[in-house]
Amino acid sequence: MSLPRSKAANVTDPQAGRVDSDTIYRRIFDAIVDHKLTPGTHLKEDELCDLFGVGRTRVRSALSRLAADHVIVQQANRGAFVARPTIEEAREVFRARRVTECHLVHRAAERPDEAMRKALSDHLCGEDAAREAGDTARVIRRCGRYHQVLAEQADSPIMAQFVRELIARSSLIIAIYEAAAPRECEADEHRRLTDLVLSGRGEEAAALMKTHLLGIESRLDLDPGTGPASDLGQSLGFGR
Repeated sequence: MSLPRSKAANVTDPQAGRVDSDTIYRRIFDAIVDHKLTPGTHLKEDELCDLFGVGRTRVRSALSRLAADHVIVQQANRGAFVARPTIEEAREVFRARRVTECHLVHRAAERPDEAMRKALSDHLCGEDAAREAGDTARVIRRCGRYHQVLAEQADSPIMAQFVRELIARSSLIIAIYEAAAPRECEADEHRRLTDLVLSGRGEEAAALMKTHLLGIESRLDLDPGTGPASDLGQSLGFGR
């Protein structure tokens, strides 16, 4: 439900006047990846303008970028909605992830260095901290981010950007279709992948990445499902 303008103005960021379209894009994108904005949620322009304290131009710019990333859909005379992938799209996204990420992990294993070691080790420490804290939302975010961090080590920025889009679309798919909790061994697979990459064992790393992604896909119940729409303000981190 949209907020009245007078109330919405009370929950905008202190830096509202300086919020640009990049910030709006990142906030919405991250909320989708973190499963805070669920598929089908209506991204109402008026409400977004009130929440961020900006005009329509900046909001529309951010929404256009999100549509280009295929994480929202824009419908004529209806507005923008968080995308709801079909079953076939779900299967295609995971096929694309297997092809792309297996290639990138093999490529990364050909060039391990101290910067790569630090990036991956720091990330794994963050994953461990989230699990120890019992912070489910942060665990979800960190696990998805691991694949992006790993892709960035392959010195292939175009493919790394493609992985970023696929991860976002995967988050929507998992939000709709996940039927089982992650296996305990999946937590260890990120660490094993890191060890294989840093030791230059590309073939083994690619094989494990394939197994890892198949494991994630196997938790999905690829039957149509629906869920309640999200509260836009709360999902984007605005108090009510």
